[in-house]
Amino acid sequence: MSDAVRRVALALILAAAVQACPASEPAPASAPAGTFRPDMVAARQLYDPNRPILVRFILQNTSDVPVEIPVNTTADLDGAIALPLEIVFGSAESPALSVAYREEKAVYVPPPMPVGSHPNPRESVLRLAPAAFIGAEVDLREFYPGLRYSGTYHLEWRPAGGSGGVATLDFRVEARKDAIVVTDRGKLTFTLAYDQAPRNVENFLDLVRQGFYDGKSIHRIVPNFLIQAGCPKGDGTGIRPDGRLVPAEFNDLPIQLGTLVMARKPSDPNSASCQFFVALARLPELDGQYTVIGQASDVESMQTLNIIAAEPTDSRDHPRMPLVIRSINLVDAEETGVTRFDLTPTRRERPAPPPTPAQQASATTE
Repeated sequence: MSDAVRRVALALILAAAVQACPASEPAPASAPAGTFRPDMVAARQLYDPNRPILVRFILQNTSDVPVEIPVNTTADLDGAIALPLEIVFGSAESPALSVAYREEKAVYVPPPMPVGSHPNPRESVLRLAPAAFIGAEVDLREFYPGLRYSGTYHLEWRPAGGSGGVATLDFRVEARKDAIVVTDRGKLTFTLAYDQAPRNVENFLDLVRQGFYDGKSIHRIVPNFLIQAGCPKGDGTGIRPDGRLVPAEFNDLPIQLGTLVMARKPSDPNSASCQFFVALARLPELDGQYTVIGQASDVESMQTLNIIAAEPTDSRDHPRMPLVIRSINLVDAEETGVTRFDLTPTRRERPAPPPTPAQQASATTE
């Protein structure tokens, strides 16, 4: 089996639940529709074309009796605890997995060449105990090289001839980007934390692609603490127009000068939406409490932060003169020339005075 395939046991009961049944032995008829359910789970919604595109294929017995699924395989299923590739991809006569690129017509992924303990495929039966499930994690690049092209993809999986239904999955392949935030007072260039916060980064990129942030205000400035922006209402109370909230992806990246962080409600860690803040100092009290999605570290960004931080504000920390995000542009990460994620501060920052309780709330959406 290729090293690109990582077989994964998806339940503790699998070893006892999945058995091989040679074709010569009496076996019940193949499972009728509805007794097992296929599913696909993406490791992330946004993949780098130069890295593995890992997808989990899962079959679950949804009935209260054993289910037997016929399969022609070269593998020895005795004691199997992983889904055979012949079920993932099907056969040349009955392919199981199709992929559509953008709006193009779907094509089937060719089944891989036989690899296993038997020289020729043989008729076998995969048996799932009641409520059991089994899966395999596959790097699809190894079987469909076209996934290296940037764009959106739609997968459909019909294992066992579609007798258990169809599983669908959508994801995007894109070279890693840096985000250049153009404001009235200068530019901020952020490297993005794809690995540490993939869902929150994808949420941010989705809004950038829509042009959502264009014209939005920087609505709060707290010197030595943070600046906050991205609210559709301009007052810190708004969320995405579609109401989508993103679960927290707290990580070990420190919140320091230039860190880009998703804002959230103080009572709900899983309420990030569209608002973000940028730290103006090292803020250890916020580490692990908010999702870090990026870091600015170049000279121009630091100068821009200093200019914005010096803007006069009113008693609610709102800038007295309007400050606007003109645009956020995405560029290939290697083209910006900025330092990649440097998690160690380049110089010791002067300790910032602790924020007041009212200012502490500026890291949240109200």
